Amino acid sequence: MDIFNLNYAEFERFLFVFFRVGALVLFVPIFGSRQVPSSMKIGFILFLSIAIFPLVEGRPLPEPRGIFDLAIFLISDVTIGLGIAFITRLIFTAVQIAGTVVDFQMGFGVVNVIDPQTDTQVSVTAQFHNIVAVLIFLAVDAHHFILQAIVESFLIINPAEISFADITPGYMLHLFSGTFTTAVKIAAPIMAILFFLSVGLGLVARTVPQMNVFIVGFPLQIGVGLLMVGLSLSFFSVLVQQQMYDLPGKLMGFLWAL
Repeated sequence: MDIFNLNYAEFERFLFVFFRVGALVLFVPIFGSRQVPSSMKIGFILFLSIAIFPLVEGRPLPEPRGIFDLAIFLISDVTIGLGIAFITRLIFTAVQIAGTVVDFQMGFGVVNVIDPQTDTQVSVTAQFHNIVAVLIFLAVDAHHFILQAIVESFLIINPAEISFADITPGYMLHLFSGTFTTAVKIAAPIMAILFFLSVGLGLVARTVPQMNVFIVGFPLQIGVGLLMVGLSLSFFSVLVQQQMYDLPGKLMGFLWAL
């Protein structure tokens, strides 16, 4: 199909693809980073849209009767793309929540660095975990899951028949709760050790009151915390990989819930 010689009906169908893919790319981790130039994002969106468009030919897409219908359907397409990107980003959100909690317990609560993906300040451990999670994301080809989901969305969903009010809020609430559960699992081993360390320092402070526990305990907590971050890295990798492998099921669940 010649993408540059489309009739009006085909151009409308291409717009549906372009807006859905565009919303996905602009918000999905890595490509949605502010460090990626806008020209590169637009070029990638156009490339993906041209590649996907022939695959959805003949599939059920809406036929707007006017500009108002077209705008409503395009908003629905943007919402679908944002939903796929948002579910993917929840994995990295869990990683950052876990890192922030660990840093607060270690005493790094006020030590922040700039996250290049979101251009916001995050804690040191959260940024370290986020970088490792990005590497795992690429290593297990999780970006292929996202591309598969965006193609499947055109086979499953007709924007004219979407009902966001039925099942989607409950499903998204389930995903939110899963995000916090994952964050607790990531942080639990480190938090447990730091908790017992704090209890031990408290007992020392009671038995040896002349000892300045704060001066001794602060570097000890940091050292033990950093040691546990390194020792728990294999556990962290396995847990994040499992979340990546569960991603296709979550994305399909979201699409079927619409």
